[in-house]
Amino acid sequence: MSRARLPLLLGCLLVAGLAISGCRKDEQNRALEFEKGTYLGKSDQQLTNEQLTELRHRAQIQR
Repeated sequence: MSRARLPLLLGCLLVAGLAISGCRKDEQNRALEFEKGTYLGKSDQQLTNEQLTELRHRAQIQR
Protein backbone atom coordinates (compact mmCIF):
# COMPACT_ATOMS: atom_id res chain seq x y z
CA MET A 1 0.00 0.00 0.00
CA SER A 2 1.37 3.40 -0.88
CA ARG A 3 1.79 6.15 1.68
CA ALA A 4 -0.60 8.38 -0.26
CA ARG A 5 -3.53 6.04 0.39
CA LEU A 6 -2.90 5.61 4.11
CA PRO A 7 -4.64 8.88 5.17
CA LEU A 8 -7.60 7.99 2.94
CA LEU A 9 -7.88 4.54 4.49
CA LEU A 10 -7.63 5.94 8.02
CA GLY A 11 -10.25 8.56 7.20
CA CYS A 12 -12.64 5.91 5.88
CA LEU A 13 -12.11 3.78 8.98
CA LEU A 14 -12.77 6.79 11.21
CA VAL A 15 -16.00 7.66 9.40
CA ALA A 16 -17.15 4.02 9.51
CA GLY A 17 -16.39 3.84 13.24
CA LEU A 18 -18.35 7.01 13.93
CA ALA A 19 -21.30 5.77 11.88
CA ILE A 20 -21.41 2.46 13.74
CA SER A 21 -21.11 4.11 17.15
CA GLY A 22 -24.12 6.30 16.31
CA CYS A 23 -26.37 3.23 16.28
CA ARG A 24 -27.07 3.04 20.01
CA LYS A 25 -29.15 0.14 21.26
CA ASP A 26 -31.81 2.39 22.81
CA GLU A 27 -32.43 4.02 19.42
CA GLN A 28 -33.03 0.77 17.59
CA ASN A 29 -36.50 -0.67 16.92
CA ARG A 30 -38.20 2.69 17.39
CA ALA A 31 -40.97 4.00 15.17
CA LEU A 32 -39.70 5.76 12.09
CA GLU A 33 -43.07 6.31 10.44
CA PHE A 34 -45.56 8.56 12.18
CA GLU A 35 -49.30 9.11 11.81
CA LYS A 36 -50.49 12.62 12.58
CA GLY A 37 -52.58 12.69 15.75
CA THR A 38 -51.87 9.06 16.67
CA TYR A 39 -49.51 7.83 19.37
CA LEU A 40 -47.70 4.74 18.08
CA GLY A 41 -45.61 4.02 21.17
CA LYS A 42 -46.13 1.41 23.83
CA SER A 43 -49.39 1.54 25.77
CA ASP A 44 -49.29 3.02 29.25
CA GLN A 45 -49.74 0.77 32.25
CA GLN A 46 -52.96 1.10 34.22
CA LEU A 47 -52.61 3.04 37.46
CA THR A 48 -53.35 1.25 40.70
CA ASN A 49 -56.09 2.50 43.02
CA GLU A 50 -53.39 3.72 45.40
CA GLN A 51 -51.73 5.76 42.63
CA LEU A 52 -55.08 7.23 41.57
CA THR A 53 -55.87 8.22 45.15
CA GLU A 54 -52.46 9.90 45.50
CA LEU A 55 -52.94 11.83 42.24
CA ARG A 56 -56.40 12.99 43.30
CA HIS A 57 -54.98 14.12 46.64
CA ARG A 58 -52.20 16.09 44.93
CA ALA A 59 -54.73 17.69 42.57
CA GLN A 60 -56.85 18.81 45.53
CA ILE A 61 -53.82 20.45 47.13
CA GLN A 62 -53.19 22.50 43.97
CA ARG A 63 -56.66 24.04 43.92
